Amino acid sequence: MSYDGTFLWGPANFSGRPPTRLVVEGLVVGIVTAGLIAAAAVTGVLTGFGTVGSVVGVIVGLAAAWYLFSTNAGRVLVAAVAVLGGALAWWIPGQTAQAVLAARGESRTVVVTEVHVHRYEGRNYVKNSCSVRLPDGTPVPIEAWRSCGATARPGQHLTMVFDPEDAVPPTDRILPATAAEALAGPAVATLALTALCCVAVIRSQP
Repeated sequence: MSYDGTFLWGPANFSGRPPTRLVVEGLVVGIVTAGLIAAAAVTGVLTGFGTVGSVVGVIVGLAAAWYLFSTNAGRVLVAAVAVLGGALAWWIPGQTAQAVLAARGESRTVVVTEVHVHRYEGRNYVKNSCSVRLPDGTPVPIEAWRSCGATARPGQHLTMVFDPEDAVPPTDRILPATAAEALAGPAVATLALTALCCVAVIRSQP
């Protein structure tokens, strides 16, 4: 392989099946990296510290990329691990919240208290959002967006899905049918990150 190819993809030059030790090391790096990112993101959501969980996940992804960089892994693979790891850390929390609501969410009626008009001048686009409260007067900290249409008015009744345990915020979005459906995408991406780390480790050895 040329110098450029080695720099971009790694110096591996063996033929046939890669050594077992490299496969094992790659799987360990991939499973630990993907597992820690997912665990941090999910734990952050369920404990009310979603942003902290995402930040920890990004740090884990960067740490894995730095480890691969230090072992002379191909720079394309190192960059891919960093990008995919960071993307997972920010994607998983939203999907986890949807999974929780899909699994145990309860639909409740809310009352519009105020309508906010958002004008996107560059796109000649207008979108409404509604501040809402429960019928007993308790304010809801999350605005309704999807169901807050052009005809929305204070006093109008809307429907939002709430988590009875208050682990995740309510939403008026259309939710997946099941928790498994909500987590299918992140699960595939997590497996892809594991495989990517494994390939990077294998190709880092001449």
